[in-house]
Amino acid sequence: MSMAHTLFRAVAALGLAAGLTGTALAATLPPIGLWQGRYKCAQGQTALALQITAISPTQVRAVFYFHALASNPHVPQGCFSMQGHFDPATRRLHLSPTRWLSQPKFYVWTGLSGTVGAGGAVLTGTIQGPACTDFALKPSATLPIPPAPPACRMDQNGPTV
Repeated sequence: MSMAHTLFRAVAALGLAAGLTGTALAATLPPIGLWQGRYKCAQGQTALALQITAISPTQVRAVFYFHALASNPHVPQGCFSMQGHFDPATRRLHLSPTRWLSQPKFYVWTGLSGTVGAGGAVLTGTIQGPACTDFALKPSATLPIPPAPPACRMDQNGPTV
């Protein structure tokens, strides 16, 4: 069992002992798992799959995998790793890029800041990059289509890098 998993079990046990249940307990944990949706930067609307794993209750890492949408088919596939912070009190997530895993020519990496909505059904915020605006993601149980290239591969246990 991983240290992060053990830590989450301890946090969950403390939360239950304190009377937190269901949604209240989920609100104190980072938004781990696969999130999919869109963001907008200079290249236009772009598909985004963000795989988030926890390092601790407030520290997270992620893989940011982007690819084309049917409405914007000329966007290449690419991905980079990220690391950041989750604030359980405000439900705010801040991620900064750390390493390119697959970089398309002329593309730059970006950071992001967002908020997990009530019940954990949506993650929205802003992309911090040149000519970028917003993003909107929802939790997903299915892997991205098209599949991520090997360097960007994601699985149920988080980034494979």
